[in-house]
Amino acid sequence: MFRTLFAITFLLLPISPLSATTTLLLKDGGTLEGTLLNPDEMNRRTYRIKTPEGLEITLDAKFVERVQPRERDAVIEYHRDAPLTRHTVENHFDWAKWCNENQLPDQARVHWQQILELDPDHAEARKVLGYSRTPTGWISHEDTFVRRGLVQDRQGRWRTPQQIEVENLLGGQADEAQRWQRTIRELYRRLPNPQAEAELLAIRNPAAFVPIRNILIAEANPEKRKMLLRLLAQFSDLASLQFVAGWAIRPDEPYDDVRKLCIEELQKRIKEQPELRPSVMAVYRSSLNPRADLEVIHLAAQVVAEFGGYEAVPELIEVLIVMRTETFVPQAPTYGFGSGGTGFSQPGSPQTRQIPISNQPVLSALRRLTEVNFEFNPAAWREWYRQSQRSPSLNLRRE
Repeated sequence: MFRTLFAITFLLLPISPLSATTTLLLKDGGTLEGTLLNPDEMNRRTYRIKTPEGLEITLDAKFVERVQPRERDAVIEYHRDAPLTRHTVENHFDWAKWCNENQLPDQARVHWQQILELDPDHAEARKVLGYSRTPTGWISHEDTFVRRGLVQDRQGRWRTPQQIEVENLLGGQADEAQRWQRTIRELYRRLPNPQAEAELLAIRNPAAFVPIRNILIAEANPEKRKMLLRLLAQFSDLASLQFVAGWAIRPDEPYDDVRKLCIEELQKRIKEQPELRPSVMAVYRSSLNPRADLEVIHLAAQVVAEFGGYEAVPELIEVLIVMRTETFVPQAPTYGFGSGGTGFSQPGSPQTRQIPISNQPVLSALRRLTEVNFEFNPAAWREWYRQSQRSPSLNLRRE
């Protein structure tokens, strides 16, 4: 690796001193560093160490807790040469590649980050560090999940708050949920008894969410589904509220008036508690995903427009046109012989291809939210949105 004496402005990851090729960790909590003079001693009884100052020390093995592993040659070379490197994109790029080749991922990340400080649009550095392009510019891998309304659980997995809350509910409140399940099933069995209905609609304990959800999913009567959705919309926990939000775009809900009720109940809650809006909108923004079911995309776009969800414009742009896989059988050629000859064809084997799908409900939502129209031209929409963020006067519906 090159060694040129230049100033360096980046921070190196902490690495132990090069003069200490061996580090002894002592039982009293201390350390002793230096060159091990008897590395091949069998049935070790002593450690003979030459310190960086030239002092030779013999230490009884019973005082040593363990020997810290010696640094790899690559680490030594990195520590020796990296501080002497000029602070340029090219040099950091070389070091990042070298670190990757020598299994030094943490050090490589330092150099990729330094590249972005010098060149914020460096495509490879952005890719390595997990960034992707959006209509508003670069966004990190973590922010992509956050913008979809996801958070990390204790295992580091990205989940919706609803999923995490339900899992916590099933774990930490399992006994209470079972008690509620018995209570709710008994009340539900007694319907349409007015007292049973009144008691059911008075429930507000989040531990009752799972039993009510299970009954709701199995319920075929749309009027009873509306009653249960209206009930869940009054719960204080996000899991219940986001479940209602999700029901409004559920593909297997055949009744529009049930969807309409969900939206109306959510609008009431948001009017009472505006701080709930981001959590509700997160359900729809995460559903505006190019890989999502087309019907879900269409329903989410319609609901976002109904909520005046200008904050979801970037996601809408990304699903304006989506790609889908189509299976087809190529048309086989027909061969004829003579003026009155016979023809034949050999069936082709099934093949797949990617086809673009233009989503009219998404375009309608964009036009309604922005009061501009770039038809099915995602690039034009992205450029307009980018400019609107720089010039608020272009953002007609921002407020």
